[in-house]
Amino acid sequence: MQFQYEHKGTSHSIDLTQLDESRFKATIGDRDYTFSAMQQTDGAWLLSIGKQRVLAYVASDGDMRYVYADGNPFTLSVVDDRRKRRGGGGSAGDLTAQMPGQVVEVSVSEGDEVTAGQTLVILEAMKMEIRVTAPTDGTVHGVFVNQGDVVERGQRLVEVNAHSLQG
Repeated sequence: MQFQYEHKGTSHSIDLTQLDESRFKATIGDRDYTFSAMQQTDGAWLLSIGKQRVLAYVASDGDMRYVYADGNPFTLSVVDDRRKRRGGGGSAGDLTAQMPGQVVEVSVSEGDEVTAGQTLVILEAMKMEIRVTAPTDGTVHGVFVNQGDVVERGQRLVEVNAHSLQG
């Protein structure tokens, strides 16, 4: 999964790959980092990078991310170039993640016919299962995530084109 953030006026691209249940590989620029991440009971994340352990707290507000790690505060803004690639508003059938989480299941493929209320994607966020359902009868025009992907709030998951009414 790719993420773009801006910190102190500089854009940073992060490519994050989940290796197993708690281990990840992050590529930032030309450097690779392998680490484990375990969520703590107070909402913090315990990150283990080699022999170094860091406690990190993360909060978000819209496109802003606030990170407090190893005694240092960081303010990041999400660089969302998806709007530019889509050329604007997107269709009414765009379904997005309502909170950060992990894709547990993708139940549809591009071209599938779906009915209103049908489960398309299941996300897990904060130990809750979130079912993303079709807003209307239609055809799946695009699937933008895979099982195991980590998604951000607002990230595009599936696009459904509504069936037009014939009169």
